[in-house]
Amino acid sequence: MGKVVPVRIDESVLKFIDDLVKLGIYRSRSEAIRELIKAGMKDLKDYKEIADGVERLFKIERKLGKIPIELPGMLRELIAERERF
Repeated sequence: MGKVVPVRIDESVLKFIDDLVKLGIYRSRSEAIRELIKAGMKDLKDYKEIADGVERLFKIERKLGKIPIELPGMLRELIAERERF
């Protein structure tokens, strides 16, 4: 069973959710919100995997003192500049 999580939602977002329910796409607000969150998580999964991979590279870099892969042009420059941010 899922957990109940109170959230604040802008009126425009709630109207959109209500419209989806009225159209019969979802049976309730709860179902709509739950499914939309799942869809958003699927979309962001790739970004999470990339971030995890980059973090692993940084750990290897800290251990070895260098990035363990050859990076082309701008990507190499971006990595070199990351300390500024």
